[in-house]
Amino acid sequence: MRAAETARLGAFVLARVLARRDGDVELSDFLATPARGTAGRDDGSSAASASGSSAASASGSGVEVFEDDRLSTRARALLDPADAILVAAKLNTRLDFARRAAASAVVAFIGLHGLLESAATGRVRFERVERLHRRIDDSLLPVDEVRKLDGFLAELSPQLSLDQFEKLARRHIRSLAPVPADPEAPRKQRCVRYERFDDGTARLELHGPILVVEGLYQRLCAMARSIRRNQLESMESDSFGRAVDPSRVELGTVDERTVAQLMFDLLASSRLHTQVRVKSPGSEAGQGSASPQDGAEQEELIDVFCPTDGDWLRKQAAVTITVPITTVLSLDDSPGMVNGDVPLAAEQCREAAAHATSWFRVLTDPATSIVTDHVAHTYEPTAAMRRTVRQKWRTCTVPGCSQPAQWCEMEHCCRFSKMDPATGGLTVMENLHPMCKHHHGLKTEGVIRLEKLGPNEACWVLPMGVRAMRTAPPVAVSDRTVEAGTLLTRAVESDDSDEPAESDEPEEVNEPGDVPPPF
Repeated sequence: MRAAETARLGAFVLARVLARRDGDVELSDFLATPARGTAGRDDGSSAASASGSSAASASGSGVEVFEDDRLSTRARALLDPADAILVAAKLNTRLDFARRAAASAVVAFIGLHGLLESAATGRVRFERVERLHRRIDDSLLPVDEVRKLDGFLAELSPQLSLDQFEKLARRHIRSLAPVPADPEAPRKQRCVRYERFDDGTARLELHGPILVVEGLYQRLCAMARSIRRNQLESMESDSFGRAVDPSRVELGTVDERTVAQLMFDLLASSRLHTQVRVKSPGSEAGQGSASPQDGAEQEELIDVFCPTDGDWLRKQAAVTITVPITTVLSLDDSPGMVNGDVPLAAEQCREAAAHATSWFRVLTDPATSIVTDHVAHTYEPTAAMRRTVRQKWRTCTVPGCSQPAQWCEMEHCCRFSKMDPATGGLTVMENLHPMCKHHHGLKTEGVIRLEKLGPNEACWVLPMGVRAMRTAPPVAVSDRTVEAGTLLTRAVESDDSDEPAESDEPEEVNEPGDVPPPF
């Protein structure tokens, strides 16, 4: 119903535009691609958009003009003030909301027609259309590129969660409207913003290159989780790198802080460290205090510093960038993803690849771009299998849960039988999926049940008999416009060798064992 109402509102606004004098000119200017760089840019400059200029020249039209080229703003300029009153009366709302609703309806009716039709027929929920408006405005997409986005999104599986859908939309928008080719822009824009509130709190915001900020965030998460899990043996006790004495933490911690509170305390220090309250079997040697009675326990505060060991950071606080091999080899500029979530421009991917210390390969289906299964050779999950499962699903597979797969447990769909492994539940790719600890407990208790797990689908049976499907999201945009032959030609041309290619198929090269593959 909401999709149908949006379509009717968009059609009404367009009909009123065409009924005006020079309305066809206004609509043609709206559909034309404006010059980019007037809104939302760093210099803060703005210029009148094509539709705004046309509307201003319309004699006596009284059309409101906005001097930026956001699509919703240009759509608002199409709405006559008298028609705005009519829309506000029909929706029983304020004029500013009526203008925004009319502008969103025009953008959806013209640019997102396929997705709007899918929502009207019940194939997908209307929230998919709503989530796109801000993304379209932020990227300054014109109408023709919004239609390209619509063609891609309308073909996606309706079983994708809203979170997965939005991530794919963000990635595709980045491919349509790439970040300006200035590799120094993120570094130049780095800053810290501070805001105070009347309730005695304040907010400190760190803005800068995503890989630097992501690395800091992952270190905070890793150390906070290690403290919560009583894994203090890998921590350091002082700024000189000395490890925590295992005898002081053998009884575990009694720290009741949450992960979020621990992250704040760690970040508020000059170096990532905090004090943790632990159980101690006795007083520290050399302090001159009396020994406690047998069986008595004491509590003490110890300093815990974030480890500087590279191996610990790589295992616990790694920043993973998934990037197409064609981008690494500069054959095209397809964006990558940081930790399987946030799009990353091709130039930043190549810069990170030049300094990467660890590589692993992820194979995808050329038709669907979904991660293909890793071959299973043992009953226990191998490191490659765990990586592949996490890359394939990227979050907990329970509907609505966005817990990153790297913090999830590896769960068997069919329970593994230790008494008779041949009966099923083997550790193979089709029987593995990531689950966060909370939902894993619900599954163990029988509150939720996984009825079926195919290669790319998971069917959950929830309370009241509700069934929900989860589909593995694509890793990359599958509608690549560059043909494989073109990519091969570019690779041959960029090769220093003068020997021509003997065939149209890429030749397999045996890589040295001590050099990881660049994908």
